Amino acid sequence: MPVSADYNLVVTNSSSADAAQVLVGTWAGLGDDARRVREAVFVGEQGIARELEWDQWDAVSVHAVARDRRGMVIGTGRLLSAQFDPDNTGVGHIGRMAVLTQARRGGIGGLILAKLMHEARQRGCTAIVLNAQTYVAAFYAAHGFVAFGPAFLEVDIPHVSMRAPL
Repeated sequence: MPVSADYNLVVTNSSSADAAQVLVGTWAGLGDDARRVREAVFVGEQGIARELEWDQWDAVSVHAVARDRRGMVIGTGRLLSAQFDPDNTGVGHIGRMAVLTQARRGGIGGLILAKLMHEARQRGCTAIVLNAQTYVAAFYAAHGFVAFGPAFLEVDIPHVSMRAPL
């Protein structure tokens, strides 16, 4: 499978049963792969309306895509870096984190999150915020995120805002 110029091989997790690679790039380069995972998880599994899944931030975000050792796409996430922070606070935003059901609990989400946090540091972010579905807040807490503010509904799913320094 050819790798385009805007793919960047950055992490290999050889300790997991299915070694994974996390690639980063633009929506133009990784969007088809990210879309397949997000469609499966958010639209198919969680029932989010397709028209609510896609927004203007995809085109300007840094995207991460995880592939297993066979090259199959198994996870994704995106980073909206501090350059889009209207208050100029240096805070980036991670979102649209998703791992296919069969690849969960194997460390893939942690690899994607770590790579997006690294990319945020490289782009001058001093902190990261995200809106976590409440059932996975413990995952983010294990990676240094702290909840703030009250829980809220986003697309009819309970969420909590979380923040981590970089």
